[in-house]
Amino acid sequence: MQISIIILHYKTPYLLHRCVKSIVNSNTRLNYEIIIVDNDSQDNSKQLILKSFTDTIWIDAGYNSGFARGNNLGIRQAKGDYILLLNSDTIVQENFLDEFLTFYKDNDKNDQLGLLGCRIIGVENGNLLVGTGVGFRGLRTIIRANPIYLFFTRRKRTKTEYIPKIMHYQNHEVDFVSGCCVMTKRSKVLEKELFLDEDFFLYSEDVEWSYRIKKKGFVNYFCGELEILHENGASSESNQKQKAQIQISEYLYYLKTNSKFNYNVLGALLNINFRLDLFLNRKRKDSPEIRAVAERFDIYKRYFKKIKSYRHKKRDFLKYEKQN
Repeated sequence: MQISIIILHYKTPYLLHRCVKSIVNSNTRLNYEIIIVDNDSQDNSKQLILKSFTDTIWIDAGYNSGFARGNNLGIRQAKGDYILLLNSDTIVQENFLDEFLTFYKDNDKNDQLGLLGCRIIGVENGNLLVGTGVGFRGLRTIIRANPIYLFFTRRKRTKTEYIPKIMHYQNHEVDFVSGCCVMTKRSKVLEKELFLDEDFFLYSEDVEWSYRIKKKGFVNYFCGELEILHENGASSESNQKQKAQIQISEYLYYLKTNSKFNYNVLGALLNINFRLDLFLNRKRKDSPEIRAVAERFDIYKRYFKKIKSYRHKKRDFLKYEKQN
């Protein structure tokens, strides 16, 4: 088995059918398997897929396990030498699988290639969707988001700035790779215990995964020669819930990748940025959007104060996940 294609699914049966159909019709010469992990969709997805694509492997998670846990279920059952994590709302184009795998092998010098991503284009409007890039979020990015810093540096753009509209059409090394479409060698995940971190429910898990893989000495890479189509946000819930989940996952990412001191400093800087933005833009404190942001930031502060031992911080974030 050359490649295992793992697709996490949650309540998008027709998009999933379209995705699987695009794989089957891509004229690939590879020996591959499709593994679908269903996060308790409770719809007609299983019947729809297995009726049309009988060789598909279907795994029922039994509950909404989230992105990391669901994909790990698929990775553990995979038999391919390589694994490709693919969103259910993507469309694979002709010869993509063969060329993407060949690109991985050609660039895996000294067995040092970790994650490989490619260009992602929106189905609806053809816009470039950016989830891969250079520079992990941390103290520097939060400082650069400060309104005062932005005011004084707005005209000082550097020539070395990473511009996705240019870079995503070139082959180059990156720091983090989007989980929408990402390939790696299965043996590297198994031997180095580099599964996705299951403390994450949704969002930021791909960035943390990329961070950990780089820490192990691997190189993450971007293929600017190939692209897939993606219906962005098709499997996300309401906008407010999505914003909340993104923010909580970012907080979890900060605590996973920073020391206790840095995590505390990050919180202080985030608070300063929030209050400055509120003051400079004269936003009403009682508006629903501002109340929601303030509530989510309170979680950052409250959990940090409650936790006596730094290594136990993640448990409080998990508790929040289950309650919300």
